[in-house]
Amino acid sequence: MFAAALVLAACSKGLPEAGPADERRAEAARPTDALLAQKYERACLTCHASIISKAPLTGFAAHWQARLQQGMPTLVAHVRDGFQGMPARGFCNDCNDQDFAALIVFMSQPQNSKE
Repeated sequence: MFAAALVLAACSKGLPEAGPADERRAEAARPTDALLAQKYERACLTCHASIISKAPLTGFAAHWQARLQQGMPTLVAHVRDGFQGMPARGFCNDCNDQDFAALIVFMSQPQNSKE
């Protein structure tokens, strides 16, 4: 029981939690490049604009900081090959590694509020 409490305490430390305003910003955000925006909407938006999905939220820097420290080649490999809840190719079968990197850069950057 004590060990379980320690584990739960460790899991709840650290990262700030995203709120409804963060989720609305993620839902509204789109890459400026039209082709990349189409790929984002088709493959990324469903998970990365929803807090409940547990995927890192688009534009919410706290979700991306530790991931970015792994380096872009590792993050692209996670998308291409699948990692934890991310299916291989992240639902984007026509994306190449450059597309994955561009989508990661877009999603990991703070988004301007359009509220």
